[in-house]
Amino acid sequence: MAEVEVILDMPRGALQSLLSHRRPRGRAVANGREISEALSRVVTPGAPLERALGPDAYRFNEDLVTLSVQEKLHIDEYGCIARYTVSHVVRATRNGVRHLTAHHNLDDPETPSVQVTVQCGRLEALHFRQEVRSAVFDIGFGRALSRGDTAIVEYTLDVGPRWKPSNHHERTLPIPVRQYLLHMFFHARHVPSAVYGYYRPSSEAAREDVRRLSLDASHSVHLLPAKCTAGIYGISWERYSASGKPPKAP
Repeated sequence: MAEVEVILDMPRGALQSLLSHRRPRGRAVANGREISEALSRVVTPGAPLERALGPDAYRFNEDLVTLSVQEKLHIDEYGCIARYTVSHVVRATRNGVRHLTAHHNLDDPETPSVQVTVQCGRLEALHFRQEVRSAVFDIGFGRALSRGDTAIVEYTLDVGPRWKPSNHHERTLPIPVRQYLLHMFFHARHVPSAVYGYYRPSSEAAREDVRRLSLDASHSVHLLPAKCTAGIYGISWERYSASGKPPKAP
């Protein structure tokens, strides 16, 4: 497909993006069993989701298909992820679905607390499990979805004070989605020396398609895959040392 784009003098990924968007519109709505099986191929035993939920990890949002996800993260002056703002667009795979469950894995085991503010939807439950560094919470739609109905959920997760700097963030997508956008803002006092986008087929797989990302005028970078297949998408970064110089190579 890339060669055809060159021959036709088209932008890279133009034909691929058309093909990736056709399938979700034409295929039948997946069922819960299909979603659970897809999740088990991406989330392997010992992964953060499995540590937080145990066997129930493989039933995580099994009645919802994610159509798009947008994440905005803010890194504070200490190099820690201080805030997540996330927007989900989902479709129900059966009648009677009333909420979406969100899971966030936290880097620092000493994180004392989290706070969730819901902009679209209603917070119904919040479980902060410090021992496995996880926050799990339910956001209600305010109505029961019928099979095929769509809903939008948007929330902000603020993380309490901690001191262990972060060096990456990942999003697990068990099935292909129409769009995934990860937008990260770095504090002016903690601008990284290098930032990379990458993909992993599963939680036990090594990083693939690693590419360097450039910071813009707002000290931000973003990841917007042209074709969002199932797997794990992430951004990692290397920090400046306290002296303001890039860290030495290991």
